[in-house]
Amino acid sequence: MEKDLAPITLISAGQSNMDGRVPVAELPADIQLPLADCHYCSNYTPDHDKGVFQPSLKTSDLSQERWGFDLVTYHNILQRTPYQGLYVIKCSEGGTSIDPTGDGDRHWTTHFDELASPDDSLLLAFTHLIKQCLAASRQHLDIKAMLWHQGEADRGSYSQAAADHYYDNLKAVFTYCRQLVDNATLPIICGTVSHHSEQYDPQVEKSMIQLASEDPNIHMIDMQNGTLLDAYHFDAKSAEFFGNQVFNCLIDQKIIEGKKLDLPAVKIY
Repeated sequence: MEKDLAPITLISAGQSNMDGRVPVAELPADIQLPLADCHYCSNYTPDHDKGVFQPSLKTSDLSQERWGFDLVTYHNILQRTPYQGLYVIKCSEGGTSIDPTGDGDRHWTTHFDELASPDDSLLLAFTHLIKQCLAASRQHLDIKAMLWHQGEADRGSYSQAAADHYYDNLKAVFTYCRQLVDNATLPIICGTVSHHSEQYDPQVEKSMIQLASEDPNIHMIDMQNGTLLDAYHFDAKSAEFFGNQVFNCLIDQKIIEGKKLDLPAVKIY
């Protein structure tokens, strides 16, 4: 496809299924690393604290050489749309909750005062990352949307308080991220937790769906049937399916231009 539109930017965040758990050896056959024209800055890349983008997305830029659904989305944007390139600002870490009472040592909460240390805040890390990238690029980044996946670590079996507060907590995180990029209606594309996961929580899922149903710019992809490589994480088939559905959703919502993939229909809240 001829590339004639200026590069676009996505911000991405979440816990393990965003961080990626599928080995690079199980990438779809049509995806090759390094991913050319994917300018990439994440909490794993060199000099990310200075807002330095890698010129391409390499295996060494991933979390322990593992990939998540978002990599499939990036590939599709580069191969199937008219944009000259893609910039990605990503912060992810497995086993991290929103609520400070949830599972994990670090949290996405907007209630920074409830954390023992600023180092425990993933939102502050994401804030610094985005601000440094914007400063380094002199604000010349066209942020189109945010990709997100999280929820397992706020399950009621670990912390009932985290599950009870999930709706308010997630809403606050999304509001914060939109304020961070100065776009109160920034589109957010996300997905539910697989019902096969041992960390699936129906109360958390209900909160996700409620928030997406109320906000026309939150698009929650139903991943209840997602298959797993272990007790918690999407396998290669489901990660690819999820990433492809995210790509189609971006086009359906007119967030990006391009030709949709021919995929099975899935519920999007």
